[in-house]
Amino acid sequence: MTNHPFAARIAARLSFAAGTAALLAACGTRQPAPPEPPPPEATARNSVVMPAVTYGATAKGVQLKKEDDACDVPASLKQAVQDQLLEPYEYLLAPPPTANAEGAPVLKVEITDLLANAGGLYGGPKIVQLRGTLERKGEAPARFTAERQMFIYFGMPRSTCSMVGVVTYALGEDIAKWLQKPVDGALLGELSTTAGKR
Repeated sequence: MTNHPFAARIAARLSFAAGTAALLAACGTRQPAPPEPPPPEATARNSVVMPAVTYGATAKGVQLKKEDDACDVPASLKQAVQDQLLEPYEYLLAPPPTANAEGAPVLKVEITDLLANAGGLYGGPKIVQLRGTLERKGEAPARFTAERQMFIYFGMPRSTCSMVGVVTYALGEDIAKWLQKPVDGALLGELSTTAGKR
């Protein structure tokens, strides 16, 4: 065969074709991978509907407005609740809910006081007070009042909005825990420790 280069090329091509056919036959015997299960879906059992957080009135009757809030507390609060939802809840939905999530509980939250003077650490305390209501089908509404504040921060200097973000994140955790067992008239955050001292 070495004396005939044409015959050597034919033999090489035939062995390549035979190897390729064997490889294809081996691959063809593998079964297709089973389909992946669909991702979990928002339902009335694993979802909470949360309309936009609103600005309410303070205890002294002063109506809060967007202009009073340089840090967009409604957006950071909603994100904080969503990030910290606990089972059975997986989804925080904006209204209207999807058809599958029709009948999910509705959480309404309003800001009832906000102190976030500019100047970060040097601008004084950062305080957020909330009032919330959970509406559930066939049950009486459950309400809560919450407050968190930040006076001193140890470590790197922080801006006003980053300090307010720490406050709203803590409030999000308080609300997420309350959603697991919503007791009407609950005091959340620092209000719960104040009530315990009375």
